[in-house]
Amino acid sequence: MWKASQRFVLSLLCLGLILVPRFALAADTDPLMKVLEQVDAQVCTTPKKITRFYSPKLVIMFDDKRILLDTRVADYEAMLADLVGLKCSTERQVLSSAVGDKVAFVLVDELISVTSKSGHADERQHSVCTYGFTRENNQWKISHEHCSSLPDYTIVPGDDALYYFHNPVY
Repeated sequence: MWKASQRFVLSLLCLGLILVPRFALAADTDPLMKVLEQVDAQVCTTPKKITRFYSPKLVIMFDDKRILLDTRVADYEAMLADLVGLKCSTERQVLSSAVGDKVAFVLVDELISVTSKSGHADERQHSVCTYGFTRENNQWKISHEHCSSLPDYTIVPGDDALYYFHNPVY
């Protein structure tokens, strides 16, 4: 029979085996997630500043479309010009990742929300995205972005007039 002290040590060891890989994964991806957060902070305020976080060799794919960074910046600027009191928020959950010396990626479940006081904008985009990073001049830059739309299951019929737009598969 095990003594209480042995059970306690075994419990700590098991807990350590469960938590250490999660903390290690989080620590590895922290610099990558910080780059994405810095992009998020600029999108709804000063979109031109996001270009410094991207590699010049960037490829952006959204669903089945290739998007140029200049076009994306122009779209964000048009959104800022059209909408008053714009608020943007992004929530991400890392699903998978790998970080090397020169190359890294994160696969995330991403929920973006854009609201404004004018135009009654209430846009939500639920996606799964892969972000590829390359280390350039000792800084991580986004060199690949590929997002695929998902239905927003947080919207229920009756709560939002756009339910069937956000959820084409019902």
